[in-house]
Amino acid sequence: MAMLDLMLAFLATGLVYLLYRTLHNQRSRNVAHKPPGPRPWPIVGNLFDMPRHTEWETFSNWAKTYGDVVYVNIVGRPMIILNTLEAANDLLGGRSAIYSDRPYFPLVDWIGHPEFNFGFMPYGKAWKEHKKIFVNGYKQLSNYYDAHYFATMTALRNFRDDPEHYAKHTKLHAGQAIIAATYGTEVDKFSDPLIETAERVMSDIGVALLPVLWIFNPVPLLKHLPNWLGGSYVAKVTAKCKQSLADLQHVPFNQTKSALASGIYKYSFTSYLLQQAESNTAAGAEREDLENTIRSLAAVAYGAASDTTVAAEEIFLLAMALHPEIQERAQKEIDSVIDGDRLPKFEDRERLPYISAIMKETMRWHSPVPAGIPHMLSRDDYYKGHFLPAGSTVVGNIWNILHDPEIFENPMEFQPQRFLSSMDQDAGSETPSKMEQARRAAFGFGRRACPGRLFAEDGLWLLFAQFLSVFSVSSDPKGPRPELKFTSGSLSHPVPFQPIIRMTTSTLD
Repeated sequence: MAMLDLMLAFLATGLVYLLYRTLHNQRSRNVAHKPPGPRPWPIVGNLFDMPRHTEWETFSNWAKTYGDVVYVNIVGRPMIILNTLEAANDLLGGRSAIYSDRPYFPLVDWIGHPEFNFGFMPYGKAWKEHKKIFVNGYKQLSNYYDAHYFATMTALRNFRDDPEHYAKHTKLHAGQAIIAATYGTEVDKFSDPLIETAERVMSDIGVALLPVLWIFNPVPLLKHLPNWLGGSYVAKVTAKCKQSLADLQHVPFNQTKSALASGIYKYSFTSYLLQQAESNTAAGAEREDLENTIRSLAAVAYGAASDTTVAAEEIFLLAMALHPEIQERAQKEIDSVIDGDRLPKFEDRERLPYISAIMKETMRWHSPVPAGIPHMLSRDDYYKGHFLPAGSTVVGNIWNILHDPEIFENPMEFQPQRFLSSMDQDAGSETPSKMEQARRAAFGFGRRACPGRLFAEDGLWLLFAQFLSVFSVSSDPKGPRPELKFTSGSLSHPVPFQPIIRMTTSTLD
């Protein structure tokens, strides 16, 4: 009976709150006009208008009907969707002081991320300090080239030896590169405990960031779920999530710290920052606090680059399978620059502009994070005559920005040549500077833009260049053509397909 009474009280409190929010929002509408959007229902607002899959497509359809800025209300919670580069730059960039907070992600909070992960921290002093240290750790990207070379060579050999399991190889590649760069630790197989722990954490955060959970908060119900309805199972799963998170923070960090103390270590994000802390910080509580921050930032680094890198690599393979003519052009460029007895290196990057264009077009064609991670508006604002209420969840519709026909000609087509110099006879007529601004949207906006972007781009460029120098990709001539379909959620991959990967050279022998 006690649990029943608790549930009834919870439901009653929720109903009163919804009524209050509805009345409050009604009064607000009488004072100022919010941006246009689908017409809300009483009490629930636009709850039933919200998409259940491929969220970016629904948001983009709303853009065609309602314009650059769309407003929806989900059970009293306002959401603002920014559908153009101009709107995103004006608000998330130009007014970043009030658009850099994060909304409350209930499951993310429940499993402990905001306590250490500055990607979900409230905007403020602690967040600024964490980001400053993070950026400092990755300011010299060439220090991490060896990590990229190591991970990419492993991936090439895995593609050669077992071409059917491409998804496993892309995950290992991303994990190897970031773990080597972050901790100076080289893992050599997908079953390594560090890779497995990181995969569990990223899987957990992927669920916790599902767009449906931007709206609903299941935590109160999950906390009070009786055992006979699965409460004990929920408690067990939660404990595993928190343990995986603790392992990711402590195990590799402690290994690096021990290696540094012994004098036998490899340069890494963690070793560099710990050495700086040793030379610049007094002993005691201040030093301990800084070490805790470094440990937290090292764990964040995996998520900052890993999952988006995996998705981008799968999107690249799909694009190559569908466009053999693009592969052929890329391979001719590589052959014109690289002697046949070696693989492309970072030093060749300026002479391989088409490979760089493929990397940029891969991230544009289908962004791995098509709806981004939402921001939160911290105080009331006005934009182009519309009132934007404080507390609004603000979504930068990355997919729509990257498919804006006013910036990108034929935006649904995979056309790397659009990113070549405007002097190139095969380049499109798009404005290069506008395209360059727009393509960065794939990594977020304003002060919350991904601080690991350049590291991720280095890894993608090297893999694409070296892969195309030794492999060709095609679709199965006996099977169906791969579909242009992508998974829903905060992170989007191509739906599983089976490319045919063949070696074209013996460079790896």
